[in-house]
Amino acid sequence: MTSWNQHKGDARNGGVRRDLEGPLRVKQSWTVDLTGSVGTPVLDRDTVYVGTGRGNCYALERETGRRRWVFETMNATSTTPVVTRTRVYVGTEEGTIYALDPATGDQQWATELPGSLSSSLTVADGRLYAGHTAGVSAIALEDGTGSPLETESADDGAVDDGDVVWTYETDAPAVGCPAVDDGENGGGDGERRFGERETEPDPHSNVDGNLETSFDTDFDHDTTHDDGQPVVFVGTEDETVLALAGATGEEEWTAPADGAVAGGPTVADGLVYVPDQGGTLLAMGVDSGQSWFSYDIRDGFVGSATVLPDDDTTFVGAEDGYLHVTDTSFGRRKLRGWLFAKKGVQLDGPLRGSPVVVGDVVCVGDATGSLYGLDVADDCTHLWHYGTDAAITGTPAVGDRQLFVGNEDGVFHCLTWRSDGRRP
Repeated sequence: MTSWNQHKGDARNGGVRRDLEGPLRVKQSWTVDLTGSVGTPVLDRDTVYVGTGRGNCYALERETGRRRWVFETMNATSTTPVVTRTRVYVGTEEGTIYALDPATGDQQWATELPGSLSSSLTVADGRLYAGHTAGVSAIALEDGTGSPLETESADDGAVDDGDVVWTYETDAPAVGCPAVDDGENGGGDGERRFGERETEPDPHSNVDGNLETSFDTDFDHDTTHDDGQPVVFVGTEDETVLALAGATGEEEWTAPADGAVAGGPTVADGLVYVPDQGGTLLAMGVDSGQSWFSYDIRDGFVGSATVLPDDDTTFVGAEDGYLHVTDTSFGRRKLRGWLFAKKGVQLDGPLRGSPVVVGDVVCVGDATGSLYGLDVADDCTHLWHYGTDAAITGTPAVGDRQLFVGNEDGVFHCLTWRSDGRRP
């Protein structure tokens, strides 16, 4: 199984592969024309899976781009699919989840959600989590051996593969992609829990790209999650962040955002990072929702944050054309200019999708159709630029010396690079 089987590579929406050698230069390996704007791809062994805005899910050979199969629906399938050992899970805009055979694309089952699908899918601990216009649902998955499921529904009844286990109803659609924390180490690359961080929040506050830290955020919580018990984090269009018990769907806490959540939460090092369309990046404790810091800009954020706890760095894109770079302790600007701190790296247009990190290179696309590689180890200086003819759509998927990304004109690109360690 590859390490990029769902949106941003894992259930926490991490978007990080530091174990791979990053692309210091890239070249085009292949392109294929698909039907409809291209969504965010996922990888499994020698196959890449991707959905489109015209209702098709494609399975393509990673090395050549040759089509292995296509699964056609009548509704858009541009949300990110999920692949496991035995299934590919695809959601449609109308709210149907399909389970497909990864080798053939044959349908195994279909499940209807209580509302139209409004988020990408996340798999963790034997369940599939999906956000929709009526709330959030958990779907039971078989264990891959054909053994009966031991999971029970919220109504204490036995469930089968593909059954909805629970649904948490919301007043507004869930958006982005759910993030799941298993409670083992708080996510990300670090081992520190929220209560064990080496620094304390700064009580000072500033605006427009500087920090604002608060201890009196208006949040509600009934319980804290115990180690080993998964918690699902979801954002909504009505400016709310939810923490739900993965086993039961019960609410653990809620916290307000300053706008509709953009891209979904990211869990790393005991914190959950939530950018919103109002221009605020929130960092909150996973156990309580208590605010650690907020970072504010004038334009809205796009996509989810990508966090490097060991480097004390957070990346998040925005409509202002910047990839914003902050520290993870106080939300301060990380990059330095001649006279003052820079809010980030300016690109050619508004950012699209979420940034991903491969080795020491952060990769991100924008609305002009460009994909960029920036050097994390050298103050995020530009390493390379790859142009397409239409806006980048979705978040790149990362493999060993491979990068996959699509655009709104339906062209799917595979980029490769040499493993020789030579910088331009």
